[in-house]
This record gives sequence, C-alpha cells and structure tokens, in this order.
Amino acid sequence: MKKTIRDILITFSLILLCFSLQSFLTIKEFNSDSVIKNIGYLSSDTFKGRLPGTFENKQTAEFIKNTFNNNGLTPYNKTYFHNFYCYYPMKISGNPYLKVINSKNEIIKEYSYGKDFKEDMLNFRENKFTFSKDSQVVQAKNVIQIKNGNNIFIIYSPENNKLNFRSSFMKDDICNMYIMVTQDVLKDLKRNINIGYKISCFIPYTVQKALIPNVVSCIKGVDSSKPPLILSAHFDHLGQDLKGTMYPGALDNASGTCFLLELSKYIKSLGTPNRDIIFVAFNAEEFGCIGSKVFAERFYNKIKDSTVINFDMIGGNQSVPLCIMGSDKDNANTPLIKDTSYRCSSEHINFNYMFEDASDHCSFRSKNIKAITFCDNDISKIHTPSDRVEFINKNSINRCYKVVSKQIVDYGFSSNLFLIYYKEFSILSIVSLILILRPKHKAN
Repeated sequence: MKKTIRDILITFSLILLCFSLQSFLTIKEFNSDSVIKNIGYLSSDTFKGRLPGTFENKQTAEFIKNTFNNNGLTPYNKTYFHNFYCYYPMKISGNPYLKVINSKNEIIKEYSYGKDFKEDMLNFRENKFTFSKDSQVVQAKNVIQIKNGNNIFIIYSPENNKLNFRSSFMKDDICNMYIMVTQDVLKDLKRNINIGYKISCFIPYTVQKALIPNVVSCIKGVDSSKPPLILSAHFDHLGQDLKGTMYPGALDNASGTCFLLELSKYIKSLGTPNRDIIFVAFNAEEFGCIGSKVFAERFYNKIKDSTVINFDMIGGNQSVPLCIMGSDKDNANTPLIKDTSYRCSSEHINFNYMFEDASDHCSFRSKNIKAITFCDNDISKIHTPSDRVEFINKNSINRCYKVVSKQIVDYGFSSNLFLIYYKEFSILSIVSLILILRPKHKAN
C-alpha cells in the first residue's frame, strides 16, 4: 500500500514538473527593462513628440505594427491599421509675433517667443488677431479675453508663470486661440491697452484634416464567439513647439504603449486563450480620445460585451498610488473596478480611484462597455518638455504588471494556475521528488 501511494506521488510530481517546465521553457517573461528601453525610443527625437497628422506619428504606428507582428499577433479584421480622419494643428510658414503698435502703426514693442509668450495648443481656428481698448475686451487678474465678432481669443498667464505646459488640442473648443504670457508681460499688455495702443499677435499654425491610424492586432482564442478581452493604450502626444522644443511624452504615454507591447509578447507566449484578446494602440487621445471613440463605434456589435483594460501613464513616481480610473458614472462598487481593487489589495499594492472621462476608457463606458484605465497619476512633468524617460520608475511598471497579469490569466485563460505559478510548481515538484526518492537509512 505504501509503495502504491509512493508511486502515485512520484507520478503526480513528475506530471507537475513536466507541465511547469513546459511553461518555464515557453513563457516569455514580462521584462520591465525592455519596456523602459522602448519608452526611451518612442520619446526620442526620432519621433518628435508623435503628434497626430505628422510623419513621425505614422512612424510610431509603423513601429507598433512591426512589434505586434514580431510578437506573433495577427491583424484585427484583416489589417493592423484602422484609419480615420481627424483635424490637427499644422505648422505653416511665418514667424510668431506678439507686438504693441501705437496710433501711427509703429511697432513700439515686440515680445520674445518662448521667453515672453507662447501658444497653448488648445485651438488654432484663427491664428492671428489685433485689438485695442475699443474692441470687446475683458480684463481679469490673470487673463485678457478678446472678442472679434464670433471669434474669441484668450491671453493668459499660467499660475506658475512658466510657459512650458502644452494643452491637448480640441478642435471644437469655444475659443479660437490661446496665448500664454508671463505675468510681467500680461501687466505690460494691460497697461498698453489702457493707454490706447493696439496688440497684434500671429501664431503660424492652421487646423488641417488628416487620415491617421489606430494600430490593432489580435490573439485568436479557442472560442471567438465569447466576448473579447481588449488591452489598449494611446501612442500619440503633443509634438514640438515653434522653436523645435520637443514634448517627449515618455510617461504620457510612450509608457502605456510600451507596456502594452511587452504584454503582447508575454501573453502570446502563454498559448491559446479561451477567447480573442485584442490589442489596440489608439491615436489622437490627446485630441479628445478620438481614436478610441472611432474604434468603439466601428466595432460595437463585436465588442459590446467585452472587458477593456487601458494603460495610460505606467511608470510614474512610486510614491503615487496606482490609480484605477473609471468614468464619471462609475464608483468603487462598479463590478470591474471592485474586482480590480480587490486584486490590488490582495497583492498589497497602494492604489486609489479616479472617476473621470480622462482617458480612452471613456469611449467604451459611454457605450456601457466594461472598461478601466490603469494610471500612475503623476502629473508633475506631463505635457512639458521634462516628461523624459529618465524619470520612468521601473518599480511602478512592475506594480501594474503584478495586478494586470493575473486579471489577464483569469479573463483570458480560465484562471489557469500554471500560467501564474509555474515557477512555484517547478520548485514544489522538484522538492517533492527529492523527498520521496531520497534513500532511507535503516536504524542500527
């Protein structure tokens, strides 16, 4: 009887060892160093800030497509590139100016671009204006509002008196153009307006229509009729200013994109999932989540019952909690958010909530599709030239992976414990075999 039990234990341990070793040999581990390396590449001068509508944005899409392909993912709906139209701010010829003109049309003062004034990127429906105290002008502490007919222009001084922040572009914003100036320049402009001088401004941008891509790939599952799991991140950012100063967008959101690419390599190595897993790199998030809105609308019938996990800013300062972001209609008891928070608690991960339509999850939540965004809500450097790869935190990347990898195995691989604990199973089976097979010493 003892020999039979011993043989059963040996057989079980050998089977466990075989399965765990197979997983050990086939699974390509998630590598946060590779994530950081790719963040450095996408946020480098090569891609010039990845502004939608530019050649460099298309280059970024090509890099993502090639990485998906190299990782063994197939095109979704027969193509990697899912194109759509959007409007973007295009540079045109000419030099920017902000100047003061007297009653004789003489320029009495011209301010320095980048030092005294700079465009904010919200809108360029009009790119020049001239006004005086006879115009419709409203002056407040930190702002001057000018109305010319139906056109509204804003000159304002940022609270920190710095001109390095760049807003997202919003074609339908109520104002036609925004200009940032220092506090001293704002005071000077007000003084010159009040004595009767004119203020004239020109910023060489125009709003242009462009055809741009989302990049979409897929790992086919055993049963494609099941609702898919969708993993996503946006890859666009804010380009360069008129002096060529680049907005790298390392954290926002080369980080989420490169996290997604590394996930695709890891998940593909796990084998065939029980359902399709779709990977989407969205474009034009910085223009109002346009790419995700197009995707959610275009494929609604296929994805209406899916679960969406989006990544936006992964690798921020580790002192900042991992944020589970839902829409403004969600709360801590929304099922997907509640499940995710439980996982964070189980892994002893510091987390918090945000309920805002501030990333691509909103495009799905507006259609009642289950969706969240993981975010390291470290806003200290985003949308500035200081959002560089050297500030990316490896531990924060691993923190997010620790949570989402188990979610993916649960949703996409029927909670297969071998895929999560294959290393532990290998050790357990080896130790078991050693204990069972070790020679027994007879007592004298």
